[in-house]
Formats: sequence, C-alpha cells, structure tokens
Amino acid sequence: MKHLAPACFRAFACAAGSCPDSCCRAGWEIVPDEESLNLYETLEGAEGARIREGIAFQRSGAQQNAEALLRQNDSRVCVLLDEDGLCRVQKHFGHDALCKVCREYPRFHREFGNLTEHGLSLSCPTAYALATARAPAWEEWEDEAPVVPNELDPAAYLRLRRGRALALELLTRETLPLPARLGLLRRLAAALQGAPEKHIRHDYAVRLRRWISRPVKSHAQFSFPSSQFSSLARSFLGLEILSPAWRDALDRFAALAAAGRLPRDPLTPEDPEPYARWLWYELYKYWLDALDDGRLLARVDRSLVLLILGLAMDRTLPGEGPFLRRISREIEHCEENLDALLEQNADFSSFFRISSF
Repeated sequence: MKHLAPACFRAFACAAGSCPDSCCRAGWEIVPDEESLNLYETLEGAEGARIREGIAFQRSGAQQNAEALLRQNDSRVCVLLDEDGLCRVQKHFGHDALCKVCREYPRFHREFGNLTEHGLSLSCPTAYALATARAPAWEEWEDEAPVVPNELDPAAYLRLRRGRALALELLTRETLPLPARLGLLRRLAAALQGAPEKHIRHDYAVRLRRWISRPVKSHAQFSFPSSQFSSLARSFLGLEILSPAWRDALDRFAALAAAGRLPRDPLTPEDPEPYARWLWYELYKYWLDALDDGRLLARVDRSLVLLILGLAMDRTLPGEGPFLRRISREIEHCEENLDALLEQNADFSSFFRISSF
C-alpha cells in the first residue's frame, strides 16, 4: 500500500492536559466502536464502573436500535474528562483503551485503491499550529498493507487528483497576494467542474502556470462585499451551534458588520500565509469528496465561504481567534452542518467578485 500525507501528519502529538481547547470539551457526539464497548465491559474496579457509567444508550431508527454515546455534562463536556484535562480511560487503562474516534482524532485516513491518504483536522489547536506555521510539504511511504478494493471511476479519480494538485500548488505561491490566489483558485475550480480529462493534463495546467507568471497587477482579484458579511454570519447562526462562545462571537461580528464597523478590506490580512495554508489543508481533505456526486465547485465555494468568514472575524475581533480553527471545530465534525453549507454556498458565492480567467 502507498501512503501520502502532509509532513505535519507524523509530527503531531496530542497536547493532552496542556491543550488550550480540548476536543473533550467540543460538544461532539462520540459513538464508541463495538470493540471498545466490549473492552469497557471487562474493566474492573471503581474506575471500570465509572467508565461504564460514562456511556449512555439512546434509541434511534424505526427498529429502535440502541446507540452508545459518551455522556456529556450540561456544558457539553465529556464526563470522562478529569479536572487535570486528562481522559480517565487513557489515564487508568492506557492509550489503546480509548475508543477509535478518540484514539485517532485529529487524524483522518482515506483509501483509494492502492493509495491511502492521511491528514489532520485543523479543529485541533496543535494540528492547526503545525499546519499553518510553515509551507505545506509532502511525505510518502509504502508498506505491506493489503490494497482495499473500491468502485471508484479511475478516470474521474485521476481527473480530480490532477485538479487538486494544481489548486494546492497555486495556494503555495507566496509571491501572489491572497486575493489573487483565491480568484485563480475559484476560476480554476469553475473551469475544471465540466472540463474533460485532457484539459486537466494539459490546457489548464499550462494556462494556470502562465497566469501565475504574469505581473501581480494583472491577476484576478477575489473579493466579497462588506454589505453581505452580516447575512453570512447570520446564516451560520442557523446551523447547529456546539459552543456558546461561538454563538456569542457570531452575534457580535454580525452586529458590527450590520453597523458598518468592519475593517477596511477585511480579506487582506497582514500575514496571509496561515489563511492560505488552512485552505490548502481544507482542499486536500475535501476536494476528492466530489467523486461521490461531482460537485467540485460547490465544495470549493464552501471552503471559500469558511475562509472569508474566519478571515473577516479575525480582523474584526482581534485577539479572539484564530477563527478558522474555531470554524473547523464547529463545522467539520458535524455532517449536518457540512451538508447545509454545501447547499447554501450558492447564496453567497453569487457575491464573489473575480476578474476573468
């Protein structure tokens, strides 16, 4: 099996009790896997009993099947989190006793035949810091793991991978202003949405690199009207909110935007690279999901909407961010929120302003 991962993947180590924003406090519904549940039934002593008390079973579906969930307190904090910031399961029974979700987070893995892609979710403070501190780099390796059969369309898969490679290359061009990179990215995604395979191999790669080499003043520029930021924030308030602090920040940002009190040109930060790098990881993770339904442009637009909101909130509420990590925490681990934004993005992408490509 071949493996591909950003270089920060194998550099990651959980901050545990010193984490400034523990995933155990995120409010996510954690479903323990069956193997872990079986293990918890065998744990002895008072700690074993306490761990079993930390699991709730709720009925769901027409068959009223019982689904296990880790219990949360009234503040949506996992009840198995100790006051020292450590998980009781890991503290008393070791790392391997954690359920699969907790053991793997923030790592993710996706299999494409003879290739497994690995990455980190940037909702984690440590993963976010690693990913945004320096320009992305790749690591590749091979092992003896068996190839996983799949039903992917080989042509569609190669087409999307080539397109993603172009997009990721574009985002690392630090000599280009961020609005120019975003404008080129959006035009590239729109062009690739219906492009035949040969265009991805030749025409668009040549055109993109030719465009990048032009003088900065001639580049496409991406912008979003300040008049729409209040509506954008309000749309996020209509999603599932996991943290009261996130709701409060959205409310304050929406009010400032409605009052016309946003910074001038909120999409031009002093240091654009952390934002470009966040988007790099976002597209690395979600671009190939278009294999499921062909909706590449919708996914790119969703990522751009998240970037726009996070960037504008950082500029408007300084010292409270990074808001892109908080957005990842609220959105990335809730399928309902991801799906809702995929459907809603057309409402806001209509306000994107981009020069012709």
